[in-house]
Formats: sequence, C-alpha cells, structure tokens
Amino acid sequence: MVAGERSGVGKSTITIGIIAALRARGLDVQPFKVGPDFLDPMHHNAVSERLSRNLDTWMFPHYVEESFLRNSEGADISVIEGVMGFYDGYDGRSELGSSAHLSKVLRCPVALVLNASSSARSLGAVAKGFVDFDPDVNIGGIIFNKVGGKRHLEMLEDSLRDVDSLGGVPRREDVGLKSRHLGLVPAQEEDNTSRYEAARKMVEENLDVDRLVEMAREAPPLRYDCPISLPKEETNCRIGVALDAAFNFYYADNLDLLRAAGAEVVPFSPMRDSLPDVDGVYLGGGYPEMFAADLAENHGLLTSIKKAAGEGLPVYAECGGLMFLCHSLTDLEGKEHIMSSVFKAKVEMTEKLQALGYIETKTTQDNILTQKGARTRGHVFHFSHVTECDHEEFAYVLDKDRGIAHSLDGMVADNCLASYTHLHFGTDPRLPVNFVNKCRSYSRS
Repeated sequence: MVAGERSGVGKSTITIGIIAALRARGLDVQPFKVGPDFLDPMHHNAVSERLSRNLDTWMFPHYVEESFLRNSEGADISVIEGVMGFYDGYDGRSELGSSAHLSKVLRCPVALVLNASSSARSLGAVAKGFVDFDPDVNIGGIIFNKVGGKRHLEMLEDSLRDVDSLGGVPRREDVGLKSRHLGLVPAQEEDNTSRYEAARKMVEENLDVDRLVEMAREAPPLRYDCPISLPKEETNCRIGVALDAAFNFYYADNLDLLRAAGAEVVPFSPMRDSLPDVDGVYLGGGYPEMFAADLAENHGLLTSIKKAAGEGLPVYAECGGLMFLCHSLTDLEGKEHIMSSVFKAKVEMTEKLQALGYIETKTTQDNILTQKGARTRGHVFHFSHVTECDHEEFAYVLDKDRGIAHSLDGMVADNCLASYTHLHFGTDPRLPVNFVNKCRSYSRS
C-alpha cells in the first residue's frame, strides 16, 4: 500500500510512478484504491492495463477481501493507493474506512509518503508517530516527497527511527496530474502519457523499487473462503450503461456484479448516441455540468429516455445521472440546459461544495434496488443542489442532511430511482440482483 500522511502529499502521482515502474520490469500489476474515489482508479487503469478496484472497510466490509483476492488473481503484484491520511476514516474514533484498517485486514506492508517541504528532522518524529500509533500496522518504509536536494534527503533519512527510508522524490512541477472541483481530471479527457512517463522515471531514479517488491513478497498469506470467480447467471437482460466524458463514475465491481446477476452491459454515450435496445439503464456520476450543452442537443435520446421511463423502463441514476434525469441543469455561468425531464425537479451547480462524506440510507419505499426497511451504506460528493422538488417522492432517508432535500434522497417515479448517493454493490449483494430482476421483468412485459 502507498499511503500518505495526509491528503495532498503526492501519493497519487507516486502510486502512478510505482505502477509504471513495476510494469516496466515486466510485472503484471493489479491496482486498488482505498475508499470511494472514482478518479484515481481511472489513472491506475491507464497505466496498469488492469481495472482498478475500490476497497472500503466502512462501505462494504464483508466484500473487501473477496474483491481483493478475486481481482488480484493472475497478477504478479498488487498496489493499493491509500485515501486521505493513513489513519483517516469514517470518524475520529474508529479506524473503519481508513487505509490503516484496510492494511490490517489485508495484512499488507505500507510505504508511507511524507511531504518534506519546509521540514527536515521533524519528519522523523512524524514517521515514528505513525509507526507507533497502531502497533498492528506494518509501515515497511518511508517515501519522502518534495525533497530539496541530496543534503536535505540525508537529514531526512538520518531522522528516522524504527523504520527505513525508501528514498526521496524531488520537487517537480511537470509530473503532478491535473485537478478540478471533484478531484483529478478523468484520465480519458487528456493525454497523460508524458506525465505518466515522467512519474515512472522519477520513481525509478529516486526510490528503491527493489525494496518495494521485496516488501510485497514478505506480506503474509491471506486466506478467505470465497470463490475466485463470480458465479455467473445466464445472461437474460441488457442494461445500457452511460459511458462517455460526461458519465464515467462507476465502480468496476458494480458492473461485474451486474454481469454475474445475468446482465449484458451495453455502453452508450448520452452526448452522441440514441437509446440502445436495452431492458434497463444505469446512469452513473461524472461531469454532466461540463458537457450540458452537448447533452441538451441530443434531443432524440432525451425524448427516448423520458418516454421509456414513463413506460416502465428501469433506470438507476447516481449524482450526475440524477442531474440528467431532472428537467434542467443550470451550469456555473447561470445558463439553463433542458435535460430529460423524467423528474420535474431542477438542478443547479454551485461554487460551494454541497455535500461530502459517507452516509447510511434507510429505504422508505420499495424501489428497483431495495425494499422498504433495507439499509445500505454509500458516499456523496457534489457541487450542485436540486430545486423545485416539492412534488417528488423519495426512496431514502439518510442519516445526515446530505440528500436531495435535507435527509431525503432517491427520487422515485415508476421504475426510476435517482439519488445523490453513490452505492458500491458490495455493500449488499441483493442490489444488483434486484436491479437485474426488474430489468428482466420489463423485458418480458
């Protein structure tokens, strides 16, 4: 695991460089990301050529080991990028959701990244604090980032106690990946080849990659009684998955679990395509606000989605997908773009972050994913808010006021469900089965 002292220490860029360096040695690398983030895994995918998977000990604790073992099958080495600071998780008391907790569950060694700018011997105290805070974690080495030079690195390494140095990365302005309001810019929007290559060279020239491989080999065996391959139902329905520059926030395991439940996944672009011949639609999150004009111009798809939804087509939408199902989307310049109008509600972008963090849902009425009384765990992160939603019905009550209307989330109409909540289907194996069953029923109606 490549973890950080805190957010912003450079662990994403260093992780990319490590994956690329291992690939250059001929190793087949399986990447993972701690927590609910969608954007870091996109860059993992581009460098590793294997789909990165999210692992979260709060959202889906019973699915973590199964996903890790199944998706690591056939790889030479697995690399897990941490989230926030190493010990940061659900709250200040519990270790749930933290990189530290996951490292203990998977029994994996940790390379801890420390930002060395404006500091020297003091980082020895920081490193020792991280090592001693929980004696059950295995911090196998320290990576110093933003090192000022050879003498600076010597001082940093001399300060360490009870933990070894894995090297120091110099300050570089040409290597870091670009960001915007939800995090890193999605990998498919720009050609990052030169940045990935620069990150690889930076890691190879400054870090002990041989020691990283040795650390991984020293990890103790991990045993878990689960099938390596997902049990596969006979394909019996087709689910259209919105996949383009506007919609690309999906957990890879969610699509695998839909396939295992019997769905054929049919990718399509809401910006360019017509509605494919499908029995259901999955609209994930993304950046529809940045492509609102293109989405609004695809009149054929907007009309088809509204008509099909009114006729009972199961449609599941999260965050960006929710915005697409509203009557309109107002961008940051104040321009209103007409969307599919499946719901009468409108959505507006804001400069200020509206919600961020873990949430727990309680289902208040049956819908295409859950039955009344069911509880799930998810995550929200958005810079928009929904207006004119007074007449909508809602499927969820959240444990925090982070929904569409305070604690209410999950607008429902016919067989449509649209929420700000992002769900990983590992939180409840019934979710993909319920959705596929709804799609199958629609196809036979």
